[in-house]
Amino acid sequence: MTYLRTGVVLALLTGCGGAAAEVDVDEAFRAIQVHEATIAHRSAQIEACEPGAPCRAEQELCDAVEALCTVSQTIDDADATTRCQTARRRCPGDA
Repeated sequence: MTYLRTGVVLALLTGCGGAAAEVDVDEAFRAIQVHEATIAHRSAQIEACEPGAPCRAEQELCDAVEALCTVSQTIDDADATTRCQTARRRCPGDA
């Protein structure tokens, strides 16, 4: 489902393909904020997981990180790049 949302967000940001469309920076940051909220929510869920046991929230958090970074790469903005770097540090697999 995360991949579907990411695809929808990217389709909206890129104008569904065709000629290179100008990305709306405000829309990109709205999408980044949605992903940041998902990351925060999943991070809280990870706290409730049993240590050493599989935790679905970890993968969902990492999926949200990847989605955020994908959106951040659609715009040339230092803040978006920093948000991606910060988010990557929250993914347990990337720590």
